[in-house]
Amino acid sequence: MERLIPRSIDFLGIGGIGMSSLARWALAQGIEVTGYDKTPSALTDTLIQEGAALRFSDRAEDGETDLATWVIYTPAIPLSHPQLLAAKERGQRVLKRAEFLGQLANAGTCLAVAGTHGKTTTSCLLAWIIHQSGRPVQAFLGGISSNLNSNFLAGPADITVVEADEFDRSFLHLNPTAAAITSTDADHLDIYGDAAQVMNAFGQFAQQCQKVFRSASAEDLVGVAYGLQNEQYRAENIRVAEGIQRFRLVLGHESIDDVIAGLPGMHNIENAVAAACLAREVGLSMEDIRRGISTFKGVRRRFDLRWSAPGEAYVDDYAHHPTEITRLLDAVHSLYPGKRVALLFQPHLFSRTRDFMKGFAEALGAADDVALLAIYPAREEAIPGIDSEALASLIPGAQVLSAEDGQSWLVHQGADIKLTVGAGDIDRLVERIVEQLKIHRA
Repeated sequence: MERLIPRSIDFLGIGGIGMSSLARWALAQGIEVTGYDKTPSALTDTLIQEGAALRFSDRAEDGETDLATWVIYTPAIPLSHPQLLAAKERGQRVLKRAEFLGQLANAGTCLAVAGTHGKTTTSCLLAWIIHQSGRPVQAFLGGISSNLNSNFLAGPADITVVEADEFDRSFLHLNPTAAAITSTDADHLDIYGDAAQVMNAFGQFAQQCQKVFRSASAEDLVGVAYGLQNEQYRAENIRVAEGIQRFRLVLGHESIDDVIAGLPGMHNIENAVAAACLAREVGLSMEDIRRGISTFKGVRRRFDLRWSAPGEAYVDDYAHHPTEITRLLDAVHSLYPGKRVALLFQPHLFSRTRDFMKGFAEALGAADDVALLAIYPAREEAIPGIDSEALASLIPGAQVLSAEDGQSWLVHQGADIKLTVGAGDIDRLVERIVEQLKIHRA
């Protein structure tokens, strides 16, 4: 396969979690990196420190680059973006993020993790299992691994771990050696239209893989099933002692006991089985796999414990789909039984809020106290009648607050367990909440 390496790359939407991992790959190759993003963030600050030259103006003239420079853009960048249009007019090589990632990942042994839920945690865990074993691996991740303190793991390596994103059908640019599919719930209906089209895309992805391990819940897909019941690849003898989950890992005819789940919740044990299947597929020993799972520290914003005191805790989580919120609250109630839970949620996308309004209301209703921020629009325009007030009206006692008032509300709630939840910019409140909780509880 063609592996042309450009002298320089310009990334449009470089501050996105997926794009920044590609930018880090380019920097590691000695490639000159420039890029555009709408607003500065912690990620863009880090990329500047690592050597990228960034801009926050979308004027065409501010994005002018050498004709030999490749231009990579994320689906979040509209096709009418002045700098994207200018690059095409100049005749530069322009690629979608997914196309470029496919070129890199398909060149060797590609291990991919797909699914509407769980793919970031599972791919970060898989990368960590392989890395800590001493086996060379490169990884492009959709979150910041707490073990690696990065969303990118540099090679050179024949094995590439990649998060296979279903948004915009991006994962169809991959031809994995082996893949795990963690879930196939309907999502991104603004792209797919309905749940059947989501399943069709996952089915096509599965056909492009040399081997597929699929969650037992994804029974309509081809592949080897894994799960928590009687599957050939499974976790069994699951028990909890002093807040720590342990289980026996069974991979076909092999098994190993006393595996410590790095993250709480039954769904994270299932994610660990998925990562183990792929790690074993490239020859890692059962002991290496047990050690990797047991030393996994998680992913930023995935059940991210940010503050605790005796009997109290504050957790930040990226959950932005009803199923993810339900799994999060199930894990919270399992880890902190009988504790009152306060949850501050920022809905992500008008279309997702519209498509799953009742599901969100039901999932959020499992918390004792709920407040909502305004919907984070991302790439979308507002939809009449779809707002946080409409969602709050379906949740008893819920209220809609500004970011500042929401932050204060959460800090001063009497609940023992406090959560910030969502995929927008709610994470910008996290550090201030932590500081206020320290002061408030001093």
